[in-house]
Amino acid sequence: MFTTWYNSPSDLGFLRDWASNRIPQTYASGRSIHLVVWLDGTGKVGTNQTSHGPACGRDYPLSTAFLDDTRQLADIFKGAAGGPPLYVTLFTEFQTYACQTNAWAPSPEVTNYYLALKDKYLAAMSIFHSVAPNAKVSLGWGGWQARYDDPSTGGGRSMFPYFADVMRQSDFQSFQAMQSDSNSQDILDMTRMLGQYGPVMVAHFKPDNGSQKTWTADLKTLFTDAYIRQATSMGLFALSFMDQVNLATDPTALSLVRSGIDKYGVFPTAR
Repeated sequence: MFTTWYNSPSDLGFLRDWASNRIPQTYASGRSIHLVVWLDGTGKVGTNQTSHGPACGRDYPLSTAFLDDTRQLADIFKGAAGGPPLYVTLFTEFQTYACQTNAWAPSPEVTNYYLALKDKYLAAMSIFHSVAPNAKVSLGWGGWQARYDDPSTGGGRSMFPYFADVMRQSDFQSFQAMQSDSNSQDILDMTRMLGQYGPVMVAHFKPDNGSQKTWTADLKTLFTDAYIRQATSMGLFALSFMDQVNLATDPTALSLVRSGIDKYGVFPTAR
């Protein structure tokens, strides 16, 4: 599986260049493509008028322009029905898009924002399904969400039920694992929470501070029979590396990844 990112409309230029060569060549080789859509750096943050009322958060994900761009993305990355999947992690780290983060109801404006974001998520998923017959779409969680709970605001673990409706309609579930201290327990906790709604992917894995020590410790835990057995039994089916930096640090790091993939990886995947 090859992973790439869409972070803003400016990315459409180079992505279009891939549509005639790199993308069809990847599918032809039997490999899947994974598209991560991260929009926390795009557009302005403020109050937007929505069908649910005033909503406070980043405007681009709620815009008609985003859906227009989604149609272009689906056309760029489309593959054949029955061929290798196009996995889409949509709105990754979406808990940070609203004016107050990681909670459903710290204010009415934040609740309205998430209601409107769910509408756009379903609309975007429909576009991917109609334009790209091989597309499978998920909502992208930040993997820190399971670390705490705040029922009073619908924060932490209490936030998951508010998105159960869209997760049940999704093709799979996804989250990132980018904590700087450790991620192995977060991966289990998030997989346990999300696995009740469908197969689960770690959409982008890398310690946020780049720590080689954390990265190595996480993988030495992940790449064991007991861990893989536990994680896959709860629904984990894929893990995507954020980038090549940590695995390219030295031959030992590369060997750790290669041995783990050789032992536990499945090629190609058709989940």
